Amino acid sequence: MSRPIAAENQSQGVVEIVGPDLGALLDFYLSIGFALERRTGDFAVVHWQGQRLFLAGNPDAPVHDRWSSLRIMVDNVDALWREAVRLQLKVGTPIGDRYYGLRDLVLVDPAGFGLRFAQILP
Repeated sequence: MSRPIAAENQSQGVVEIVGPDLGALLDFYLSIGFALERRTGDFAVVHWQGQRLFLAGNPDAPVHDRWSSLRIMVDNVDALWREAVRLQLKVGTPIGDRYYGLRDLVLVDPAGFGLRFAQILP
């Protein structure tokens, strides 16, 4: 059995996403730019510019859209939007300029979890 690396054991506030199909979750996260740190059985760790997510597969996990999201700041939200459209990913909120000073969008992963990608408006 593989042991977690020290950084995983010491990480605070890590989001754990559980869905019925770990392969589908990994395909989604890797397609939008996350990098695979490691995979062990039905568990994987992915990261994006210091943000680490734990992904797990459990065939009994429910799948439904949630009213929550993880915000990730990016340098070019429009490029990410174009890639999401090209890959035909599920969109929770289309790209747009918001009253709160961000240009953002929400993508929904195969387990129903939302990722809000945002860029500060000039």
